[in-house]
Amino acid sequence: MTTRSTTSTNHALTAMSLLYLTVLVNVWIQQEPNLLEDLEFLSKDSSWFSFDWHSHGYTTTRSMFKSLFTHANWEHVLSNMFLLWMVGRQLFVASDLEAETASSLRWKCFFSSWTSPFCFLWIYFGSEVLAIVGCRFLSHLFDREWEGRVRRHRTAWSWQWVPDAWKDMYYTISNAQQVMKLRVWQNTPLIGSSAAVFGVIGAHCYEALCDRDHPAKMDFRAQMLCILKIGMELSRTPLSLDQISSLGDDDNIDHASHFCGFLGGFLLAAVWHVLSRKWRRHGSQHRYYETRCV
Repeated sequence: MTTRSTTSTNHALTAMSLLYLTVLVNVWIQQEPNLLEDLEFLSKDSSWFSFDWHSHGYTTTRSMFKSLFTHANWEHVLSNMFLLWMVGRQLFVASDLEAETASSLRWKCFFSSWTSPFCFLWIYFGSEVLAIVGCRFLSHLFDREWEGRVRRHRTAWSWQWVPDAWKDMYYTISNAQQVMKLRVWQNTPLIGSSAAVFGVIGAHCYEALCDRDHPAKMDFRAQMLCILKIGMELSRTPLSLDQISSLGDDDNIDHASHFCGFLGGFLLAAVWHVLSRKWRRHGSQHRYYETRCV
């Protein structure tokens, strides 16, 4: 019994220490904004890195890493880190089944327990990556939709002797506002770890709703608040060119990355849940065979 408690506690301390370290690093970088530029592998002289910040139209390893630890202002960083701490302290905890199988699983708990530090990296950084992938996919769909509109307008001309380049130029100028909205949405630099934080919220929602063994629970009021928040993010996420045109100029929040990060965290939590159940089942069988041998 002592071994189980020690293993579970060590994992909990390690997982939560990574969360606390993430909070401290974000606050530190907000206090010292030039800290990332002083790191050699993040310097602008690196030939295999390009832009400072990632956007829906362009992303590098350097830009993604910098956006995870850089925020617009103190309100931005404190709200994100407080939300990460509030949700993470309920998510990255051990269930009773994990505590029972910890002694038989041993090192395999590192890849199956919710208290594992690898779990925090899997959810936090994985959600950021999936959010970028989802936004890049939306950007690609918008480009395809625009190309389709240009082709349809080109074939609709009655004067077929007019060159296609002139037709395309006329249609682009006629819809200049929509084109500008699209390019601004695709190329505006993005900063902040909101997508990763929403991924942790998505993982918490999955565990609270789909995993009966996990201690993370949500009452009816919390469920309604979560559904309302995600519904608001989805309603403000552009899914077509017409919706991009209706975006307000004063809205500088990337709702698409929030929603994609939430979905990414939900899916990553489902994968981790399946993996943890597999290892727990293996640990239970291993403990049963040990008991039979004794």
